[in-house]
Amino acid sequence: MLKIIYGSGATRLLMAGLFCVCALASTGQIARAFSDKELMVTNICIPAALAGLRAHYNGTDIKKAMIQAAFGGLLMREGFKIAPRLEEKPAWQAWKAKILVNLGASLAESAGDDFVYRMDIGPVWLIVKDRNISFKPALNAVIAPVVHLIEGSKPDWGRSLKYGTFAFERSSSRDGTLNGTGALAYSNANTFTTNKSGSHSGHELVHTFQYRRDAMSPLRLGNLISGLDERLGDNWVDDTGWGISWGLQCSWADLYDKSKDFDIPLEKEAYYLEKKYRRYF
Repeated sequence: MLKIIYGSGATRLLMAGLFCVCALASTGQIARAFSDKELMVTNICIPAALAGLRAHYNGTDIKKAMIQAAFGGLLMREGFKIAPRLEEKPAWQAWKAKILVNLGASLAESAGDDFVYRMDIGPVWLIVKDRNISFKPALNAVIAPVVHLIEGSKPDWGRSLKYGTFAFERSSSRDGTLNGTGALAYSNANTFTTNKSGSHSGHELVHTFQYRRDAMSPLRLGNLISGLDERLGDNWVDDTGWGISWGLQCSWADLYDKSKDFDIPLEKEAYYLEKKYRRYF
């Protein structure tokens, strides 16, 4: 796993394969249920473990790195708890949740190394490093809105500004599903589409927060394709962790005849948060 973050060549690909096996195994376990325990493991324990490995490799304080990542995970978890009710709340609440998740993720992924603040805003990411501010496009974040447009969704600029992420809308059929999709709402990375009234925005926002959290995953294209990071350079963000996680979970669902819309951990987490926290905010 250490080489997945910092290594190269055959060793990195081998460790990536082992990570895939572990991810699939844990997927099968977590998919049985979702609770506060899984919420803590996903948002706090895993980031802390990765930070410890990073600190060990860099020769920095392991305990300090793990504590920093755990604190970042706590911030992420608080942002996740707020998300389900945000369609009924003002814009400042939505931005509060988004900033909590992005600050928490930045603390976690920087633990054991120099701090870099990163926040996704539509197809670009805001990067603050060494007092310098820059905006960089991200692979998945650029492709996602194009996919929504091709599918027939139209940009919803009002909700995009409210939530701090790219929102789209489509007309609804008589059964309440989005015309031509069969879904009540759907998301792709850090973009989402709802009906004109914005129903189920909170649920889809959870998925956009999952995207930001998964961006710190060592299982991303840059670690799986030799030389990709060098070709991307400092001009692009490799935000493909969420896409790989989603793909693995969908593969698990196909293998075990489960539903991609309800049984995979990404969906179970969103429904769990919606059920538990929506009535409290």
